[in-house]
Amino acid sequence: MPTEEEIIKNLRRCPYFDRCSQNLCPLDLELHLRSGKSSDKCKWMRETRKVKLKGREFISGGGVMPDAILNFVPGNNLKWLNKVSQKRWHELKRLKFYEKSPS
Repeated sequence: MPTEEEIIKNLRRCPYFDRCSQNLCPLDLELHLRSGKSSDKCKWMRETRKVKLKGREFISGGGVMPDAILNFVPGNNLKWLNKVSQKRWHELKRLKFYEKSPS
């Protein structure tokens, strides 16, 4: 079980931490204990949504979480990420595996 200090340390890896008000964060080491509505999710936990209003298209949510942050998402939280971030997380883990494997 992670300490409060460890949880906060991992959350602070996100450059948006100080100005973020979302209750559900993929960097949270105890995300499984949190609750909230879909509006409480980090933007990288939401799938891309396109809405047309008066002929203009608006896109919200989605996008790939930057690698610098994605590297600190615990494997248990992977299911919470949007699909493009999940895909990138797996790519990064595969790259690290190949970097470590002996030649």
